[in-house]
Amino acid sequence: MANPSQCLEEGAGRWPPRPPGPYSEAQRLALEELVAGGPEALRAFLRREQLPPFLSEPEVQAIARGALPPAAAPEPAGEASLGASLDASSLTYFPERSDLEPPALELGWPGFASGAFRGLTRVEAHFQPGCGESIYGCKEAVRRQIRSARQMIALVMDSFTDTDIFKDLLEACSQRQVKAYILLDQSSFSHFLKMCKDLGVDLEQEKSMRIRNITGKTYYTRSGAKIVGKVREKFMLVDGIRVTTGSYSFTWTDGKLNSSNILILSGPAVAHFDLEFRILYARSKPINLREFSSCKKNKVLDQLVRITVASRDLTRENFLRMEFLYLRAFVGNLKRKRSWLHASREAVYVSNNAMLASPPLTKRNGSLVMRPHWIIER
Repeated sequence: MANPSQCLEEGAGRWPPRPPGPYSEAQRLALEELVAGGPEALRAFLRREQLPPFLSEPEVQAIARGALPPAAAPEPAGEASLGASLDASSLTYFPERSDLEPPALELGWPGFASGAFRGLTRVEAHFQPGCGESIYGCKEAVRRQIRSARQMIALVMDSFTDTDIFKDLLEACSQRQVKAYILLDQSSFSHFLKMCKDLGVDLEQEKSMRIRNITGKTYYTRSGAKIVGKVREKFMLVDGIRVTTGSYSFTWTDGKLNSSNILILSGPAVAHFDLEFRILYARSKPINLREFSSCKKNKVLDQLVRITVASRDLTRENFLRMEFLYLRAFVGNLKRKRSWLHASREAVYVSNNAMLASPPLTKRNGSLVMRPHWIIER
């Protein structure tokens, strides 16, 4: 087939027809209907336009539940980078660089020049459940790779809640001074933090770890709502010379129940995963471990938050329980700072049947705390 330049030179006067791509205007409009009106609006649109369904029912429900409404206020503008133009308008195009600096791999990164030798090409395949002596082939292979690390481990995972594998990572960082970069899908990140809390691990004290979260692509609708995709990539780069990848997730169910597989690769193919991790790291977002730790150290506050979030039907009993737990959690601080208590008192007027969805919040010592409040019925 002739290339575009040849077509123009031969006097065709037009570019050759483009092959059909993944973009579909009809599907885009259908997604707009789904986000704006829900599953029924999507089905009505498909019938009206005589389009075949392109989303399964689980996908429809996931998009309808996960669509984020437009922000109530515009996000604060970030600081301009050194290379950005201060008077750039919305029509300015920067083809060579972003206006935000990528995060630095501050713990260090193995230096391999482009095309550098990374060892002989080898491939190991592991399956779970396995046959013979090793029925947990994937988990055991992953743990062996972590124990063999000497410089760096770079991990991308959709879900990470396996305590055995996490303990191996902690041991590698503390005893062998291995540097660890961990990127986790944002939707399951809270489960990872819950595991750390249950193990008594303070991530702020782990100086050899850098943990960030990441999402898939983000689709923006015309109304300003957005649909955020998930991360399905799963690979672990070890010392820049080996990579473990496959369907296996670092969870107990994948380690014991689910059928999965992994490949351990070495050689030139590792360079592609090296580049991919650095691209994902540049897209990732940091987490505020200090704020998380300050909020989670108090078990009474944990119970208060659970009641606040879980109690859809906020009865008077639940409300009194929240008030009691609040007083237990903060009575020491209130005694020391009576002036703050006096200044923060306020009366909230509601109807006889209405209840507050959550207590008011105020910023104190760099973290959000619940402000004392009372309800006065009219």
